Amino acid sequence: MKNLTILLSLIIVLFSWIQKKGVDNVVDLTSITAPSVTKLSELGSDITYIPLETKASCVINRIDKLIYEGGSYFLGSINKLALPKEGKPYYAAKSTELYRISKNGEFICQIGREGRAPSEYTTIKDFMYNENNNTIEIFSGKEIKEFTLDGIWKRNITIENNRVASLGYINSQYLGFIDNTAGQNEYSFVLFDINGEIVNRFENKHKFTATQGVFNPYECIFYRYDGVLHCKELLSDTIFSFDNGTFIPKYILKQGEGKFTLDVREDEKYFYNNFNKIILQRNCFETEKFLFYRYSWEKKDTYLIKNKSNGTQNLINNGTGLLNDLDNGPNFKIQNTVTVDGVEYLGSWINAVELKAHVDSKAFKSSTPKYPEKKKELEQLANSLNKNDNPVLMLVKLR
Repeated sequence: MKNLTILLSLIIVLFSWIQKKGVDNVVDLTSITAPSVTKLSELGSDITYIPLETKASCVINRIDKLIYEGGSYFLGSINKLALPKEGKPYYAAKSTELYRISKNGEFICQIGREGRAPSEYTTIKDFMYNENNNTIEIFSGKEIKEFTLDGIWKRNITIENNRVASLGYINSQYLGFIDNTAGQNEYSFVLFDINGEIVNRFENKHKFTATQGVFNPYECIFYRYDGVLHCKELLSDTIFSFDNGTFIPKYILKQGEGKFTLDVREDEKYFYNNFNKIILQRNCFETEKFLFYRYSWEKKDTYLIKNKSNGTQNLINNGTGLLNDLDNGPNFKIQNTVTVDGVEYLGSWINAVELKAHVDSKAFKSSTPKYPEKKKELEQLANSLNKNDNPVLMLVKLR
């Protein structure tokens, strides 16, 4: 009888584990087809605004990426943007500058400059923080340019492959994704050491025959969570963690008829005529409690937000954003997450002129938020801004 009781207990534990793995690992993009109105207070408990110092040496037109590392913010500002050709998807070529900003929004320095000198870059495809030697590294395509946090150039790292489209950093190694526009690459990922030399190659499992080639700037997205690098290929259903040189399946995405398939990839005409009906990934990141998957679908900038602990999912139209019921400020359009002093935040930003216009609106003036004192603080901030000031960071402390 005792042995039977033990066996039943083990079965119950195993069944619970299987259920939990199912909750944790499946992200169902087909279960919710229409975005819903989601209140900011459902995800966060507090909101903070950080006006970015405006100086002649730091003019931020449009923020492209924001990270918080080594006690400072690092942000890329798009200052030139080539418009896409008529009838083509939304993405376009861009020129980016990189700035270091203090925790309070004060300008510290610019990291690198555009140019042809050894210490300069022709473009910024991405930038990342190297915690092993406390440096900021700019990925410019054929090489990685390493700078101190004060913007002093240290060295260039030449990558032993000139077709790396995106790059992730972990444990003194770089994992590069090889541009797969032509569909016939022998390898999809290449692992480089700290000097850019090839350590390992990984087979391309998504070969196809391209007519002319369908380019997507988010062919492979990288993010880091809990000290581990993660990645998601466009043609894959799986988000992988990359640990100790091994790809480990972590989340499975159910995408239904909107999935970007090999058939779609091989038919350029079909793709350009129907790309609004196809799920085009844009970003992915996670926190202790949530997984955020950003994609374009049906002309909407969409976020699927999954609660990792109970499996509930929310779908939001990020063009509209999360309803800001904390202080009735502007709706919150999710851009990324940052961890500041061990606390996880959702990150976003807004132009000064937009913030001032919102606070000056009748709807804001007559509103009653959850925290009236925060509304007063927002009014004071907006009144202190000039319409030509740099953007304002918006940080929401996650529950």
